[in-house]
Amino acid sequence: MRYNYIEGYKKACYQFGKHLDRKPRDNIAKMLYQADVEMTPGMFISLWLFTTLLSAFSMLIISSIVFANSKSPFLFILVLTVVAFLTIGIAFPFALHNKISNKKMDIERKLPYALAHMSILASAGSTPLDVIRRLALEDYGHISKEFRKVLYRVDVLGEDAVTAMNDLINNTPSEIFRSICIDLTNIIHAGGGLKGYLETKSKDLMNIRRQTHKEFVDSLAVYGEGYLGGIVMSVVLSVLAIVLCGALGIELGLLKPKELFFIFVYLITPLINVIFLLLLEVKYSKSS
Repeated sequence: MRYNYIEGYKKACYQFGKHLDRKPRDNIAKMLYQADVEMTPGMFISLWLFTTLLSAFSMLIISSIVFANSKSPFLFILVLTVVAFLTIGIAFPFALHNKISNKKMDIERKLPYALAHMSILASAGSTPLDVIRRLALEDYGHISKEFRKVLYRVDVLGEDAVTAMNDLINNTPSEIFRSICIDLTNIIHAGGGLKGYLETKSKDLMNIRRQTHKEFVDSLAVYGEGYLGGIVMSVVLSVLAIVLCGALGIELGLLKPKELFFIFVYLITPLINVIFLLLLEVKYSKSS
């Protein structure tokens, strides 16, 4: 039932999104293709817009009920509605970007091993297209999926290997993988030198991967110390200060200590942790 509701919601949004598809949106279409999201740009924009508005409206109704008897109901309702609107509004493009980043990470993480496998196949006398065909059948994550797209264009659409590889070059999110595909395309076009190239490239990428992991572990330790010494201590001291003000009967502007405690614990603290996790995500995507 849940699946049917989701699909019905998508179809309802697309009634508006199909009008947006009348105008080409190449940048969004390329990002959706890179993220392997099977929907049109118009459908993505309509889902983004309607979900954001629906979330903000739902938060408006819920906050109006919950804070109806509070000292400053308008302030709570306005803040929570705006937060819901901005959170969902940012979440859609961030989720798309994150999906592309995860794909890039997966490609670059498995690329040295895939190249080592390709070099073994090349040493047995396989042609570049045969090597790509074999890798597409293996389980190398998004590398295999990208090569399956090449084979689809060659075997089903009837394109030549160079044209199919050029399409992969233009759409893959990984710069390292793009450069390797360019070299493979040149080898397919010119012929020869595949085995030596793959062996050298595999060793170079493995060394780069080891150095990158060492730098990532060192930077992660710095992030951990900053989280414990900065965020955790600040949260603990802020909570203690609010509790102390409540015990002494000290007013904190328009808000009572109880209301400020509720906002800090259930809104500000989770938001701080989400931002910190997003920073880690960005750091990890750059370091993998």
